[in-house]
Amino acid sequence: MNHTDGWMGGWAGGGMWIWAVFGVVVVALLVVAIGKLSKK
Repeated sequence: MNHTDGWMGGWAGGGMWIWAVFGVVVVALLVVAIGKLSKK
């Protein structure tokens, strides 16, 4: 039963993975920034 194509493909148009990658990049940048600030 693959119903992810039903609601995800409906409202996201298949571009949801872009937001997933964007979120990961933002979190990674935050971790690096916090790491640099905490080392000072």
